[in-house]
Amino acid sequence: MRAETILEEINIVEKPQLDIFNPNKYVEKDSNVLLNLVNDYYASFEKTNPIKLINKRQFNTPVNFKQAKTSPIHRWYTYKEGFSPFFVKQFIERFKTSDKNVVFDPFGGIGTTVVESQLLGFNAYSNDVNPLSNFIAKVKAEHYNEKDLADLEKEKKNINNHPFQTKKNPPDNETVASYFTEMTLDSVLKVQAYIDTLENIKVRNLIFIALLTILESISTHRKDGNGVKRKKNFKADFGIDKVTNLLINQIDIFIFDLKNTHFKSKSNIQSQSSFEEYKLKQKADLVITSPPYANCFDYSKVYLIELWFGGFFKSKKDQKDFRESSIISHVHYKWNCRHLDFGHNLINKEIYDYLSEQNLWDRKIPQMLVGYFNDIGKVLFELSKNLNKGATVGFVVGNSVYGGVPIATDILLAEIGLKLGYEFIGIESYRTLTTSSQQQKIIREQDKKFLRESLVILKWM
Repeated sequence: MRAETILEEINIVEKPQLDIFNPNKYVEKDSNVLLNLVNDYYASFEKTNPIKLINKRQFNTPVNFKQAKTSPIHRWYTYKEGFSPFFVKQFIERFKTSDKNVVFDPFGGIGTTVVESQLLGFNAYSNDVNPLSNFIAKVKAEHYNEKDLADLEKEKKNINNHPFQTKKNPPDNETVASYFTEMTLDSVLKVQAYIDTLENIKVRNLIFIALLTILESISTHRKDGNGVKRKKNFKADFGIDKVTNLLINQIDIFIFDLKNTHFKSKSNIQSQSSFEEYKLKQKADLVITSPPYANCFDYSKVYLIELWFGGFFKSKKDQKDFRESSIISHVHYKWNCRHLDFGHNLINKEIYDYLSEQNLWDRKIPQMLVGYFNDIGKVLFELSKNLNKGATVGFVVGNSVYGGVPIATDILLAEIGLKLGYEFIGIESYRTLTTSSQQQKIIREQDKKFLRESLVILKWM
C-alpha cells in the first residue's frame, strides 16, 4: 500500500467533528474540555458500532491462562496473560471458511494458537520476538514419535541414577544468580549440565522446559506485577534430590500429555517482529492474536530468571535488542521514533499534548502511547500483505487510563485498521478492567465504561 494511501483522509464518525487524520490545531489545557472531547469521540464511535457484551462464564476472558493450566500440552509452562485455549478454538470454529484455512498469530507467545490449530487440523504460523516463548512454543508444537517418547521415559529413570558431578557456569548476571540460595543454584547448574549431555534433541528440549517450569518455585523471588519480588520467609534450600524430584514430576506430566495428544497438522513458529516486513509461506485466512497492552508491562523484566538461566539472554545487549524489537508498550527503554505514518492522531495530538502537561508517574508515558499505536498500525500494515482476501482478523486488547484519560485501544485500533483498508466487523467486550488506585481517584465516572478487555474483529478485503 502506498504512503499516500496510508495517509488518505477518511471520515469514520460523524461526531465530534474531529478528523483523526487531520486533527484540529488547537490544544485545550482545561481537563474537562479534553476529557469531554475524548469521551464524545469514543461515544460517537460506539453509537454507530455498539460494543457487544459477551457471556464470559466459559473462559472469563480471552487472555486468561487459568484453563490452560489444566489442558494437555498447554499446561507445560505458565505464561502471564496467555490465551485461553477454549477461546482460540472457539474463534477458529466460528470464523473458519474451509478445513484448509491457514491460521496465524502475529504475537504467538508460548504457542496456544498454533497448538490449538494443530489439534483442529489447521496449518498455523506465529511470530514472536521473545526467545523464551518462541522456544517453548516450538517444543509444545513439535511432533513426537514413539522413539522420542521411549527416550523420554528412559531419561526419566536415568535421572535418579545420574551422579550430577559436573555443573554449568551460572548466567553472566549476578543479580539473577542471587535469586537462588547457594545450594539451590548449585543443583540447578548441575541439572543444566546433565541436560546438555542428552543426545535426543527433542528429549533434551522437553527436560529443559521442565527445568524452566520449576525455576520460580525454587527461587527466592517470584513474579510480581512488572518484575520479580522477594518471597516472604522463603529460606528453603533445594538439594539435587529435591530438584530432580520436581523435574521428574514435570516429565510425568509431559509423558501423559504426549501419549494422549495427536496433532493433525503442522506449524511454523518464527523469531520475527510483526512490525517488520515478513512473508508467510502460506497467506492466512484466520488471525487471532493479542499484542502487548499499553500498560507498561516489560516481559524482559518479568521473565528475567528464565531468560537468563535459559541462555536466551547472555548479555545486557541481548535484553536491549529484545526490547528494541518489541512493541513500544512500556517506559523501561528509550526507543527512537518509528512508524510515524501508522498511528492515530487523537493520540498523537490531543492526548499527547494534554498528558505531556500532567504530573504522571513517568514523563515518558505520552511518548509510549504514541509509539504504541504507531507500532500497532505498522503491525496491521505488514499483516495485510500476508492475508488472503476475506481473511478474518481478531485482536484481543486491553484499554487503559493515564492521567485520568481513558485510552480506548479497541476503538483506536479499529479505526487504524479502517485507515489501512480493513473492514470493521465489531468489538466484543469480555470483561471490565481495573486500574491503579491513583487512576481510580481521578478518572471520571462516565469514562470508566471504556476500561475493558475486548476482541476487535476486522476483515481484510
